[in-house]
Amino acid sequence: MARPLASTGFPVSEEDHPIMQGTTALPAARQTPNTARGAVRAFARVTAWILAGLMLCGLSAGAARAQVTGIIVGPGAERYRLAVSPLKNLGSRPDTERLSERIADVIADDLDRSGWFKIVDRSAYIEDPRKTGIRLGSFDFRDWTTLGAEGLIKGGFETYGGGRLRFEFWLYDAFRQTQVIGKAYSGEMRDARRMAHRFVDEIILKLTGTRGVFDTRIAYVSTGKDRFKEVYFSHLDGTEKKRVTNNRTINMFPWWRRDGKGLVYLSVKTGKWQVFGFDLVTNRETPIARGDGRGQWSPDGRHLATPLERNGNHDIYRLNRAGHVVERLTHHPGIDTSPTWSPKGDRIAFSSDRHGSLQVYVLEVATGAIRRLTFKGSYNTSPDWSPSGELIAFTGRTNGVMNIFTIRPDGSDLRMLTANRHNDEDPSWAPDSRFLAFTSDRSGSRRIYTMRRDGESQRRLTGSAAGDTNPSWSPRLQ
Repeated sequence: MARPLASTGFPVSEEDHPIMQGTTALPAARQTPNTARGAVRAFARVTAWILAGLMLCGLSAGAARAQVTGIIVGPGAERYRLAVSPLKNLGSRPDTERLSERIADVIADDLDRSGWFKIVDRSAYIEDPRKTGIRLGSFDFRDWTTLGAEGLIKGGFETYGGGRLRFEFWLYDAFRQTQVIGKAYSGEMRDARRMAHRFVDEIILKLTGTRGVFDTRIAYVSTGKDRFKEVYFSHLDGTEKKRVTNNRTINMFPWWRRDGKGLVYLSVKTGKWQVFGFDLVTNRETPIARGDGRGQWSPDGRHLATPLERNGNHDIYRLNRAGHVVERLTHHPGIDTSPTWSPKGDRIAFSSDRHGSLQVYVLEVATGAIRRLTFKGSYNTSPDWSPSGELIAFTGRTNGVMNIFTIRPDGSDLRMLTANRHNDEDPSWAPDSRFLAFTSDRSGSRRIYTMRRDGESQRRLTGSAAGDTNPSWSPRLQ
């Protein structure tokens, strides 16, 4: 039996390590005066970053105080310095899979990609992880504070027969010499990277109050050398790329099911444009309806909003899971496309040229009332409503090039997140509403990039030869 393209469950056991209170057996007197003063300065600095960073991301100071449980860096500020030690082999079997450095690299890359952390260069490390332990009292924090590390991640692993392994991960406050998080994961070797992603998500949860998004996937369209467009998905770091379609035609606009177990996309495989659903558990494709653009499932997973062409007119329709029309949502001779649901399912944002130029509108599902959202510029399209409900991201044309914008659902607080001479388009929100995936041709060919919701920490995700477009960020995987 073939393994599903995407695991619907996580075949890994997860344990919380008890956090022992206090510091290590190393006496506090062993800190040098400079180190002690550095600790005071560091924690004064990161305390300021907590409120500044979250307020710049759209949270009030009161909300920030209620939500933050640790430390986080604000955009434009100096990032929190973390060292990620190579993992220690805790067993008797040799490290044939290079887990020691490979998994440390995964953790370091995730943390760096978040934009909140500065990873200390491994070439500067003083400690030999093979000769020290990973728990309090078995290593010297001075080996890390000397390098300027404010936080330290240490871990170990043990491999067993049958491709099984166990990880143990720890996050330490290097200056205070205390434990912050302890986690253990057991599972199969093929899930080793995912265990590392899960630990990073736990770190971000501890330090920000919201779980990270590194145990997610991004679906997108990749153009092959034969110029056909197929749907793929991969980890956030670009690894484990898996192909969904293989029909040697044109497939576009993949979008995740709300449970993360399937995708919907547009394909011309039958000779006419049609919306298809693909179940990643059964690896089964199902035709849904004749379609003309991007479709998106409602928050409850019961209905699909999608543009359909009827009698030469393009409007937004609501379909049930079987692909039958439940309701025609828009009635206008203009072209209505790119619907996106609000988190509560009571509103739909979409793009339309009903008043001449292409703009973003918001539809009240219960009443059918429609209001225009964007007024600046003559070409605004591809809206995506953030899971938090706070913002709508969209593509807008400025000075002849495409850029990514965000706007509040009431039309206020318009912000341009990208600003260069190249085209940035197709925004898709991460499940935490703090990151976006998008398409950009800044490297010459179209690639998928990610960035923070404030436009910071823009990083390339894909690198296919002929180009990648139409990203869709998955929900958190179970």
